[in-house]
Amino acid sequence: MGKLTNILRQDSLYPHPEFLVPFFGNHDTTRISGTPEGTPARLKLAFGLIFTVRGIPEIYYGDEIGLPGGRDPDNRRDFPGGWTEDAQNAFKKEGRTREQEEVHEYVRALLQVRAQHPALRRGKLWSLASDDATYVFMRVSEEEKIVVAFHAGEGAREITVALEDTPAQGATNAMAIFGPGQAELTGKTMKLRVPGQSVSVFLLQ
Repeated sequence: MGKLTNILRQDSLYPHPEFLVPFFGNHDTTRISGTPEGTPARLKLAFGLIFTVRGIPEIYYGDEIGLPGGRDPDNRRDFPGGWTEDAQNAFKKEGRTREQEEVHEYVRALLQVRAQHPALRRGKLWSLASDDATYVFMRVSEEEKIVVAFHAGEGAREITVALEDTPAQGATNAMAIFGPGQAELTGKTMKLRVPGQSVSVFLLQ
């Protein structure tokens, strides 16, 4: 996470960092689901990041159902479905396995939250706290302020974030709109409780 936040600190080098395209897979990379450490939880983390950080997210086909694939050309496997002779049609819910549906539903729900909240689409990025396993940041637009808690560590943890001298310093409430985390505003700080390997999104009011 430290490497990631260091990259995002360099956004000032770009006239319009909001036009950058975050992604975690394409035809030149091994799919997350094709690696030994590529668990569904880690795949969800990757989606959680690119859908909430600044920029225009790119999805490589099949990742939304956890399609496996090694190095090129194995990462270009046919998507299951689309032709009458296909044994499986993952374009439809009844054609997806339980594991595929779990990832697909997570992606769908997160995209729905992104569509409903303009700050996640075009808001400015404010980094609030980070360490080796956790990154807490805020997206700010004229309409709203949203805090995202990204925790890649295995175990649950509590995080206290200072809000003084940030756009959120006048907020009085944090409402969870995605993910399993909990948040409480106390004076000039925000106390977060997040499970391991999770992404939680909060709307400040």
